[in-house]
Amino acid sequence: MKYLLTFLFFGIFNISCLSQCNSELKNYAVGFNDIKASSFSFLDHSIDDVRIVGYGEDTHGTAEFTLLAKELMEYLSKKHGFKVLIIETGFGEGQYLNDYIQGKRNDLKTILENHNSTWRYKTTEFYQLMDWLKAYNKNNSDKIYLYGCEMQYVISDVNRIREYLNTVNSDYQIDGFEKHLWQSIEESEKTDYYISYTKLKKYFIDNYESFKSKTSEREFNLAYQHIVVLGQFVSAIIQNVEQRKHDFRDIYMGENIQWIMNFHSNETKALYWAHNAHVGDWVDNGGFVDVTGHQLRKLYGDYFFNIATDFGTGEFIAFPVDANQTGNWKFNTFSHKEVLKGTFSDCLQQMGNPNTFLNIRKAKLDKKLKEYLDNELTTMSGAGAQARNSQTETKTIGKAFDAIIYLDKTNKINWSE
Repeated sequence: MKYLLTFLFFGIFNISCLSQCNSELKNYAVGFNDIKASSFSFLDHSIDDVRIVGYGEDTHGTAEFTLLAKELMEYLSKKHGFKVLIIETGFGEGQYLNDYIQGKRNDLKTILENHNSTWRYKTTEFYQLMDWLKAYNKNNSDKIYLYGCEMQYVISDVNRIREYLNTVNSDYQIDGFEKHLWQSIEESEKTDYYISYTKLKKYFIDNYESFKSKTSEREFNLAYQHIVVLGQFVSAIIQNVEQRKHDFRDIYMGENIQWIMNFHSNETKALYWAHNAHVGDWVDNGGFVDVTGHQLRKLYGDYFFNIATDFGTGEFIAFPVDANQTGNWKFNTFSHKEVLKGTFSDCLQQMGNPNTFLNIRKAKLDKKLKEYLDNELTTMSGAGAQARNSQTETKTIGKAFDAIIYLDKTNKINWSE
């Protein structure tokens, strides 16, 4: 009896695993060898009318996902006229990075040390991306612009406002905003931040005509957006439940991306690069709130084309799973040594050579494939800032994305010197 039960268990398990791969998907899959702009011709006719390509990385601490962002931006800019790159960093922090690629500054290391709160950009791979953007802008008149869409840490926004005030010969003093969203902030500090924000906002509104005449309406609007970001920060820190802070973060990322798109012309096309969790078209983040990708889908419909990533084997860097409980915020190296059989990752691996691009949007024109892809699928689990408890993750990834790129072998990020 015991052996019969064991046999039945593994039989059911194998049937379940086999259901993770539909052989008809191969008609919508392309294998490719190298992470190069020249490899991405599989996107040629899929994004002709798209305004925003969302690129989700499965793991922050993986070198290849930053390299893919670089090559994807190169392909999109040269072949499809994409001229805006939006990344998962503070709005104010993004402005300092944009200064670098516009040739206004040459001290990228200083910018990343003094104006950047995101650890995963302090890598040789990110340097390669930034240097390519800088070289492109130096040699081309149709410049690429870089923006951050975050509001977790806003001291860089304060600094940019101060720089603008100096330009218009104002000695207005801005107080507060030294802490970030996830620090402990006293109620009195929250009150002070709110008062500081509302006074600053009123000051800019009252002096709109004067400031505009000394700079331009465009420069004023950019400076004012930094104040909007301060307001977003104030709204988030007063939440008493930590999950609500995560919710507000995604809501404001979506709003900031919409502002960036409106700030440029209707012809503007942008690449939005963040974690899969933020790029997917799903109501997630604890189960209650539209993540950024879902907001973009509602705003732009099919003009938003989002691409997930998955990987098979390799190392990545992340904080420990239990860092919140133990306070051990030291990076560890994690690894996947094999692709688990029967997973959707295994299915993608079989279709690749060695890497795979699967056009989910096109595949779902087939009703049977749509039904299959809209179900939960199991992939190898990556990480955000923290590693996850499980080696796999089961989500409706086929429902949330228009495409997926599977990389067979990856490596951990390389810290810059």
